[in-house]
Amino acid sequence: MEFMEIKDKQGIMHYINPSHISAICEIDGECKINLMGQEYMITQDTLKEVKLHLTSFRH
Repeated sequence: MEFMEIKDKQGIMHYINPSHISAICEIDGECKINLMGQEYMITQDTLKEVKLHLTSFRH
């Protein structure tokens, strides 16, 4: 199982399984990630990292 680090808006690091991400979005400069029903507010940099990871993920 592969884990990745994400940093939320408060600077807290979370280790997540990227296959559990159900949604990511950016609305009015606010970045959110939905992970198994739990929403996390994340930074712009973290959003870019997650997008890069998901687009390079091979099934």
